[in-house]
Amino acid sequence: MDPTVKHWVGLWDYLDGNFWGFWRWAAAHLRPEEVGWQPAPQVASVGWNLQHLGEMLDHYLAHAFAQAGPVRRAPLETMRPGSLDDGRHRDLQAIAAYHRRVRPAYRAFLGRLTAADLDRDLAGSGGTWGWAVEHIAEHESYHLGKCMLLRNLLPARPAR
Repeated sequence: MDPTVKHWVGLWDYLDGNFWGFWRWAAAHLRPEEVGWQPAPQVASVGWNLQHLGEMLDHYLAHAFAQAGPVRRAPLETMRPGSLDDGRHRDLQAIAAYHRRVRPAYRAFLGRLTAADLDRDLAGSGGTWGWAVEHIAEHESYHLGKCMLLRNLLPARPAR
């Protein structure tokens, strides 16, 4: 592995562990309606945020880095500008199945990069592959943070 990208791979491994740690917690503690819960219509749910992280990786691998066709053949709904949560992303097992395909693909791609790759132009954006790698890490942190916030905002369950 190129020493220049070694720290990016280490950061990704850390972020990936955070993702799966949160997913395990959600799978053990949340019901589908809680996965899809929104405190307000314009605020995305835990399910939407987790789905979005998979679609972001799928989009970057397929379109920005031109590595392969997207894993998901259906439109990447959460990647559309102005996309709002419509409540459909409640199935944590389906979300995990998607992530089990895109996350290892991104990790493998990241591990193959070289310092020269980080300076490559990102098609049509004016940015570089290095910027995109950083943006993916930042985006991952942001959306997992939103999931943690939503976890703490969930209404208390009625006592049985």
